[in-house]
Amino acid sequence: MKTKVTYWIGPTMIVLFIVELIPFFICANYSFRDINYTSLRSIGQWVGLDNYREALFNPDFLHGLSITFKFMIPVVFIELILGLLLALLFAKSHLEGVKNLIPILIIPTILAPVVIGLMGNLALNSEYGIIGVFLHKWGLVKTSILGSPAALPAIMLLDIWEWTPFVMVILLAGLLSLPKEPYEAAAVDGATSWQTFKNITFPMITPLFAIVALLRSIEAFKTFDIPWIMTRGGPGQITETSNIYAYRVNFMHWDLGYGAAVVILLYIVSFLLCVLFWRYFTKDDIKKEREVMFYADGGKEN
Repeated sequence: MKTKVTYWIGPTMIVLFIVELIPFFICANYSFRDINYTSLRSIGQWVGLDNYREALFNPDFLHGLSITFKFMIPVVFIELILGLLLALLFAKSHLEGVKNLIPILIIPTILAPVVIGLMGNLALNSEYGIIGVFLHKWGLVKTSILGSPAALPAIMLLDIWEWTPFVMVILLAGLLSLPKEPYEAAAVDGATSWQTFKNITFPMITPLFAIVALLRSIEAFKTFDIPWIMTRGGPGQITETSNIYAYRVNFMHWDLGYGAAVVILLYIVSFLLCVLFWRYFTKDDIKKEREVMFYADGGKEN
């Protein structure tokens, strides 16, 4: 049996090694060297941790990291709340045809981020955009939205519109798979809707909720496409996330040594986020709730 499993996993591991690990090791090697295609003095010499030291004390890198967290934290929080509310609405809806709206709602999620960014540019244009024209007409904005401090909130709203349906679908699948016995017992005991949600529904979907939060946090942390398409990180540096900063350093200034160090530091931050979520997900109380979710009586698998 182990041999058959190896036959199936072996090719996948080889592909992952070629596609992911080799470029990662090359990037790590570059991060310890002075490689800059715009400088004749940069010939790939070993500089140790100088690139990392420069990045950690570079205000532009720290600014990009702060913009990333300003974008990520509220966006993920709002998407989780809205996604959960929509999932509860669809799970409890008994109206025929209501669930047929789900394929329509997930259209933003299945569109490419580049398309989403271009749609945002068109919609928010103050001269001919369907949203920008009305906002300008009503006096809510005097200049271009994407050329003002409102650019970052506009991108955040666009991301919420794109990814809330993803959160909704995942949580809805979890809600529909929950056992009915606890709800029947709660109804017999006269529990209110809020008590049922607080003591039964949410504890049972907490593991799934944590996974969705992890996936969305990782995706939001590495966001690049939509801000780049819509604002190129502007106006100024208002929407310049850490990934846009890394792109500028590597592919506009061609400072590959320092840029590789920036990328590795972003990887470390992303890895630490994953570790925090995983430690939360493997807590003893979460494990118990996961057992309740998969085994209706709360017992363990035989």
